Amino acid sequence: MICHGIAIGILAYGAYEFYLEQLIVPELTRSLAVAVFFIGMGLEPNMFFTPLNQVMTQADDKSPKAKLQTLVFNLGVFLLICSFLMEWLYD
Repeated sequence: MICHGIAIGILAYGAYEFYLEQLIVPELTRSLAVAVFFIGMGLEPNMFFTPLNQVMTQADDKSPKAKLQTLVFNLGVFLLICSFLMEWLYD
């Protein structure tokens, strides 16, 4: 519940900065990636106590919840990498 609240706060702040303060697209993508990370963390609270390499390969668990968490976590990683690439291209 706390992770989802933090994710909503980050998304709200990112949207506010993007529309009113003219935030650039890589920053918006980065805030979206962080929000997706927090949503993924909120799906499985035990993730705070497991090693990162086990979290990344948790899709082998074959349970739908583990697959969804891995998909959301990998989406966050992808968005974060895209934001860094866009920032590099904008400069």
